[in-house]
Amino acid sequence: MIMNLNSIFGQFSPDSLLLIPMTIVSVLMAILWLFFSNSTNWLPTRIGFAFSTFNNTIIKTIFQQTNPNSITWVPTITAVFTLLFSINVLGLLPYAFTATSHISLTYSIGVPIWMSVNILGFYLAFNTRLSHLVPQGTPSFLIPLMVLIETLSLFAQPIALGLRLAANLTAGHLLIYLMSTAIWVLMNNITIASVTLLIFILLFLLEIGVACIQAYVFTALLHFYLVQNL
Repeated sequence: MIMNLNSIFGQFSPDSLLLIPMTIVSVLMAILWLFFSNSTNWLPTRIGFAFSTFNNTIIKTIFQQTNPNSITWVPTITAVFTLLFSINVLGLLPYAFTATSHISLTYSIGVPIWMSVNILGFYLAFNTRLSHLVPQGTPSFLIPLMVLIETLSLFAQPIALGLRLAANLTAGHLLIYLMSTAIWVLMNNITIASVTLLIFILLFLLEIGVACIQAYVFTALLHFYLVQNL
């Protein structure tokens, strides 16, 4: 069996099934959950109850250690988690592309929120925020160096925030692509192909967990930066 190994970005090719573009099918599957999460029934349905439980679990998990000043940010951070979680998980479907594997999206989400949090922090407590640049007990001759290091670490936060999410998802998707390609190529040897398929299934389950964890890490860091500034 011969297979032409295309690029990992070959998923953008116009694949079709029964003359129906698979991209259209994947988009419909991706937005189908909106109709279940926005029910118009005045009594909660089972699906609505599941979404409500999921939302409450998110809030309890992310905001375990918080302060009263960050309560107003709960809807924003929860919405960011839901968005990232949905994109990460739906990106594992066939013929779907994970937009969060591109730093253009992760930075467009992380940088504005990080900037707004820090601007708000300097606005509410300017002297306190400046004092964080110099740890207590620092010798006077090390103060300029510490200010430089703390400033660099401050501006490195949004870079690491977006890069961590994109890099982990890209690496996982690349492994899935390579494993699926290996299964296809090794179809002539049933034993090796079966072992590879088992590893692929375990890797796919791991990627589902990674998709959830990375969404949590992203929002947990945003909440941590928020608590530091308020």
